[in-house]
Amino acid sequence: MILRTGLFLLLAVAGVAVADDFDDAMAAMTKGEHKEAYRGFKRLAKRDHVEAQFQLGMLYLSGKGVEQDASQGIGWLKEAAESGSYLAANELGQIYLSGKGVERDEAEAIKWLELATEIAEQNEGEAEDGCD
Repeated sequence: MILRTGLFLLLAVAGVAVADDFDDAMAAMTKGEHKEAYRGFKRLAKRDHVEAQFQLGMLYLSGKGVEQDASQGIGWLKEAAESGSYLAANELGQIYLSGKGVERDEAEAIKWLELATEIAEQNEGEAEDGCD
C-alpha cells in the first residue's frame, strides 16, 4: 500500500513537472523566444507529449527557433496526429492540399482531414459524456 501511494505521488509530481515544462515553452514562444521554446518542446516531444509534438512541428515548418525543415516538421505533426492531435491532423491535411513544403497530394490531404474529423467527433463525444 505504501509503495502504491509513493508511486502515485511520484507520477503526480512528474505530471505537474511536464505541465510546467510545457507552460514554460509556450510562454517562451509567446515572448518570441523561439530557440528556448524549441528546446522545451523538443524535450517534451521526445517523451511523447502530443501538444509539444505539434508545436515542435510548427516551429520546424516556420523556421522559428530552428532551421526550417519541412520534413522534420511534417514528421512531428504526423507523430502528434497519430496520437490524437486534431490540430496536427488538420494542419497536415492543409499542407498536403496546398502543396506547401510537400508535393501536393489530395489523397494524403483527405486522409489527414478525415483523421482530424474523427478526432474532433471523438472529443465531442467525450465532452458530451461528461454532461449527464
